[in-house]
Amino acid sequence: MTRLLSLMPWILTSWTVFLWLSRLRNVLGADDLTSTGRAWRIGVVVVFVVLAVVAAAGMIRRTMVPLMVLIVWTVSYWLVRGTGILLGDWSVGFKVVHTVLMVVSLGLAIGAWIASWSGPSESATR
Repeated sequence: MTRLLSLMPWILTSWTVFLWLSRLRNVLGADDLTSTGRAWRIGVVVVFVVLAVVAAAGMIRRTMVPLMVLIVWTVSYWLVRGTGILLGDWSVGFKVVHTVLMVVSLGLAIGAWIASWSGPSESATR
């Protein structure tokens, strides 16, 4: 369990890149978006992917500040956007899919937060 916890920051950054590059594909393929709507959505994708890449680079350099920024951004985004989706006029399927994405993202962000404050695991010091 300690090993899994120590991997949470890496799992969060990987998940973030995977999720948001998948979102980019969806945005680029959506013919019903206006150019402004498309630009905003691409902007959100860019922010998430850049934060994840910078967080990964920070972890390699053993600085956790970029990871903390990614965690705070992830939690903030999903609390605002997820609430909007749940309370909005969306289909049940859309709400279910986005609720799952939100729960996974929030869970990984919380796991990464805990891992970043727990210090090196016992197995890492042996």
